[in-house]
Amino acid sequence: MDVKYILLFFCAMLFMASCQQAAKQGDRHSGKYYAEDSRGQETALSKPAERILVLFEPMVDELFMLGVHDRIVGIPEQVYQNESSFRFFSQLDERIARKEIATPTYGGRANNVESIVGLRPDLAIAYEQDKETIAQLEKLNIPVFAVSSKNKESIYKELRGVAALLDKADRAEELISYVDGELKAMERPANSRRKKVYYAWSKGRILSTSGKGSLMDLSIQAAGAENACPLEMEAPNIGAEQLYSWNPDIIVLWNSQLEDVYDLKELAALPAVKNKAVYVLAPTFNYDPHTIKFMLFAKQLRHWCYPEKNAEALEYEIQEALDKLYQLKNNKI
Repeated sequence: MDVKYILLFFCAMLFMASCQQAAKQGDRHSGKYYAEDSRGQETALSKPAERILVLFEPMVDELFMLGVHDRIVGIPEQVYQNESSFRFFSQLDERIARKEIATPTYGGRANNVESIVGLRPDLAIAYEQDKETIAQLEKLNIPVFAVSSKNKESIYKELRGVAALLDKADRAEELISYVDGELKAMERPANSRRKKVYYAWSKGRILSTSGKGSLMDLSIQAAGAENACPLEMEAPNIGAEQLYSWNPDIIVLWNSQLEDVYDLKELAALPAVKNKAVYVLAPTFNYDPHTIKFMLFAKQLRHWCYPEKNAEALEYEIQEALDKLYQLKNNKI
């Protein structure tokens, strides 16, 4: 075959491949909107979703950031039960304030099929591990976009994917660009000493933590610190002796009280406890590491590890970040 025709053939193939790749994130010209979910499966819609059923609480948060919360027709009941998130969302959406948005699940797991059908969703966003829920929705011919929020890459990919299905790709890129800029500003010199941070689980579970590769580990690293837990486990339980051997510089609590640590006699001699280097992330809504707000988690943690400004300046900085993430226009919440 003539070399000229071979070159033309390969150019045509490359062109077709690039066109197909561009369509993956939503192609208005074809009238199709595509995105690959956390399972590696493609969700395809003929038009941007207008009635969204959200069964994974962090994605409710990200739909507010994308500015499409008015399209939500169903949410997890945890949104109403979580005082921190309910307070925030209810000031942005009267339907949530009045608890009018349906919660078609029992305990966040079992589904009320009749309620789901009645909501007429044209897209459902579900947690990847809720396999029964996903199978049930797909049997109802409801398009499903599964999410995992397991690390920075998946958080970004899933935000972009959902945005593509909602015709909000530009807003997703704006959010990710902003977060990346904030993360870059927090970087510390590679040869600088890293403070060791121990993260304790919620509801007073002080001897339960998060290991390497977890979302908490992501936030700790983004703050320029080191996770005191060296174990590559999502949620290891440890003993007091183990915590002494790790000897963290600071202890960070999530949905717990300072007394949960200070009242533990077995930790009374731990240097971080003796030095009163125990802190509570509050309100928890501001720092959810399952979303791009892992950046705010890191920002607060960095202040505790390497204070460069006073508390008032940090509070202003975090509020400014919330304004940008939720397009609040200085409407303080």
